[in-house]
Amino acid sequence: MAIDKNKPPENDDLQSFLSKVNIVLPNGFIEFYKGANGGNITSENAYTILWPLTDLIKLNNNYNVDKYAPDFFIFGSDGGDTAFAIEKSTGHIFELPFIGMSKEEAIFINKNFDQFIELR
Repeated sequence: MAIDKNKPPENDDLQSFLSKVNIVLPNGFIEFYKGANGGNITSENAYTILWPLTDLIKLNNNYNVDKYAPDFFIFGSDGGDTAFAIEKSTGHIFELPFIGMSKEEAIFINKNFDQFIELR
């Protein structure tokens, strides 16, 4: 597995993000984003794009996540039709289809962001 991390966000960007979201974040999420403003993970089995922290709120708005899957907050994708999302109330990580995005279509992945990264 290879992780190509973006340059870390500014501390102000991190604090701004935290002040705008009211969700439970999975263990390891903030620690990862302190060191990288998103990035790409490539392995034999998967490709994962972790969206930049500085774009997360805008991208969730652009994809109308609050309308179609209001229980979730998307933080990345597989570069295709699958989104990776945090369940707002628990901090658990799920995958969702971009088309047909809904709680009914959500598939549980795990509870920990570090483990999510390791499994990619």
